[in-house]
Amino acid sequence: MRRQRRPRGLALGAGLVAASLLALAACSTNGTPTSVPGTNMASPGAALTGTTLDKALSPALLSLPLTDEHGKTLTLGSLSGKTIVLVPFLTTCQETCPMTSVNMRDIAAAVKASGQSSSVVELEITVDPGRDEAARLAAYQKLYGSQPGWDLATAGTSGTSSLWRELGVYYAKVPEDNPPPKDWQTGKVLTYDVAHQDVVFVVDGNGHIRWLTSGAPNTAGVNPPVTQMNFLSDVGRKNLASPPEPSWTVADVERALSTVGGHHIAG
Repeated sequence: MRRQRRPRGLALGAGLVAASLLALAACSTNGTPTSVPGTNMASPGAALTGTTLDKALSPALLSLPLTDEHGKTLTLGSLSGKTIVLVPFLTTCQETCPMTSVNMRDIAAAVKASGQSSSVVELEITVDPGRDEAARLAAYQKLYGSQPGWDLATAGTSGTSSLWRELGVYYAKVPEDNPPPKDWQTGKVLTYDVAHQDVVFVVDGNGHIRWLTSGAPNTAGVNPPVTQMNFLSDVGRKNLASPPEPSWTVADVERALSTVGGHHIAG
């Protein structure tokens, strides 16, 4: 069982917007978003969950170089005009990230089915730049089956801290379990883990964060690929079978894309 850690509250722009306090369990987190000044929290039972807001990303963040799974360089600014669904993850996560990736893939599939792949991007950015280089990102994505518009990326060692600091997402390098698990790709024993908050952002075509939610990914019964299923820890299997609340689903993000982005996705 992983040691429990409680991170600092989620804060956009060095504390300008405090959106939630989350409980942290290794590379897994839970939390309940709370209403903050300048935002509109959907009421319980409403069609749209999470927090709506209008927070511009800084020019520095928009121009921060990212490298995708193909080894190509992009920036959030280069995606101007497109709506971005943005989440943190790492390829060695055993508790929640495989389910996050299942949801992101399925969001991309729904966007494709709605004919909007050219205007909506699903982007997972690693919190583990030391291991998650382009080739590894590509191997991880291949397990799930690629979809148009769904990309994995790294900001590199120097850029990762800047990216998540501005977005207010906590992450930290922590010791692995004892005994430590083995890497799904190499079979080697993992020497560290990265704890992080589980958050989903929707960024509009003008580079403004318009919606966020926090909590465990709920795949609604869709399992990760066999490789990742075998790699899940006991906590991960529990999270898959019964996601802790609060949680988020593909449908939650589809509703956010419709409400704040004007994209009507047929789920």
